[in-house]
Amino acid sequence: MTQPALGAALESGVSLLRGLTRRRSAVDDARRAAATWAAAHPSLAAQLVSNPRPGSPIVDYDLLIDDPEGGTIMLGVQPDDGTSWLVDHSTHWAAGNLLSVDGMQISVPEAMLMLRSLTRAGLSPQEELVRFCVLRGAAAKEEVDLDDVQAAADAFRRRHGLLTGEAMRKWLERMGMSAEAFHDHMVTNAKDQRFRTRKRAELAPEYLSRHRDRFARVWAVWAVSGEPVDPAELDGSLGDRWDVRVSRVRAWSGELPEPLRAVPAGGEAGPVPFEDGHLTGAVLKREDAVADADTLAAAGTAAFDDWLAEAAERARVTWHWL
Repeated sequence: MTQPALGAALESGVSLLRGLTRRRSAVDDARRAAATWAAAHPSLAAQLVSNPRPGSPIVDYDLLIDDPEGGTIMLGVQPDDGTSWLVDHSTHWAAGNLLSVDGMQISVPEAMLMLRSLTRAGLSPQEELVRFCVLRGAAAKEEVDLDDVQAAADAFRRRHGLLTGEAMRKWLERMGMSAEAFHDHMVTNAKDQRFRTRKRAELAPEYLSRHRDRFARVWAVWAVSGEPVDPAELDGSLGDRWDVRVSRVRAWSGELPEPLRAVPAGGEAGPVPFEDGHLTGAVLKREDAVADADTLAAAGTAAFDDWLAEAAERARVTWHWL
C-alpha cells in the first residue's frame, strides 16, 4: 500500500471510530461495523479493540492495523465531552479487567460469574476462563431473538434453583448485578449456545469419520479394587470382598477406562494397575459406530471440545491481575 493510500485508510479509520456508539450495549454493533471496514481494507488486517471503562457504561475503542513498513498502527479517538484527559484516564483501562483474550476484555465481575458455571475436570480456572472467552468471542456475531434469551434465562434459573421471583431478586443482590446486566449476560449465553449447536453439527460428520473407534457402542463391566479381581468374579461372585467398585455400563468406546477401549466383544482385560488400585473388565458386546443422531451428537460434542482447546492454545492472552 502506498503512503497516500495509507493516509486515506487512516482517515477512514478515524471516521469509523468517530461513528461508533461508545456504550457497552453497543459493542456488538461496533464489532460488526469494524468487521465491515476491515473487509473493505483487507491488506491492513484491522482489529477493533474494545476497552470498557471500570464501573462505567462507556467503552473506548482502538483500531489496530498493520503498518506496510512493519509493525502495528493504533488509531484512537477521544471525543471532547468536557472532561479533562487526566481525569478521564486517571484509572487505567485495564484496572477493572482480569484478562484479555484476542482483544476481548473480561472484567473481574464477569470472570466471577463465569466461574460459577465452569466445572470441566482436569482444567485450571485460568484455562477454563480462556476457553470461555474464546467461545464468547467466536459467538459474538450470532443472531439471537427474545425467545432464545428467555430460554437461556430459564435454563440458568433452573440450574441455580432460582425458581421464584424472590429467589431471583436475592441472587441478583448477592451478585451485585442489575436486571439489565443479567439480561446482557443471558444474551451472551444464548449466543454461546447457538454457536455451540451450530459448530457441533458442522464438525460432527468429519470428526466421526476420523474417530469411528471412539464411538462404537459397547456394553461392558469392570471392577476397580485395591487387590486384583479375577475376571471370573465379574459375574457377581465377589464373596465377602467390599473393597471393590463395580461398573456395568453401555457407553461409547472412548468413554471406557483406557484398558478396555480396544477390547473386542467377549474379551477381557486385567487385572492391570489402574488409578490407586487394579482394574479387571470385560466387554460383553460391541457395535460399530453408525452416523445416527445420538452418535453424531456425541461426536459433535467431542469435536467442539477439541476445537475449543486448539483455539484457546492459539489465542493471545493477557492476564492483568495475575
